[in-house]
Amino acid sequence: IVSMGQMGDGAQLERAFAGATVHDLFNLLSVAILFPLEVISHYLYHLTNAMLPDSVGDGEKWEGPIKKIVSPFAGRVLKANKDVIKDIATGKVESCDAYYPVLCLDGIEDYKHCASKCDKDAGEEVGVDCGRVGLITCDKNTGCPAFFQNGANLHDDSISGGVCLVLSLFLLIVCLMGLVNVLQRGLAGMSTRII
Repeated sequence: IVSMGQMGDGAQLERAFAGATVHDLFNLLSVAILFPLEVISHYLYHLTNAMLPDSVGDGEKWEGPIKKIVSPFAGRVLKANKDVIKDIATGKVESCDAYYPVLCLDGIEDYKHCASKCDKDAGEEVGVDCGRVGLITCDKNTGCPAFFQNGANLHDDSISGGVCLVLSLFLLIVCLMGLVNVLQRGLAGMSTRII
């Protein structure tokens, strides 16, 4: 697929397609060799077990370095409410409509006034003692994200999610184009001398 981007120049397309074929064969041979070795010796299990930090025990979640870098920025833009999925899956609610409209106590948009849980055993009531959030929620550490809105309905949250999806796809495409451009500039001179 990447080599098809070189269709403007026939010679460059031929070289790109040959490189893609070599890459595919390398992947196939790697699987043909490493998969039987893993089935016989379980070397990947032992290797990853050796790489695992001592602070992580069985059944615990390990947060990788990429997630530590990206999560604070992503949490300031959009924070998904995972309770919606759990409640619909377990049958506590029938649809997302039970989470709308979004209510923040006293109109203050922060975790304490919007997303803190109601204690129904203590007689707390939504909109009086605690707030209500929809598909987008607030975080204890970073507060409410940029796309959070007091009084939002399901349509507003869906539009916010769609905007974030389009922005993230655009950013991904720009990054991939930049990567291809940098690699092409860095390796173009070297590859023409070799081939």
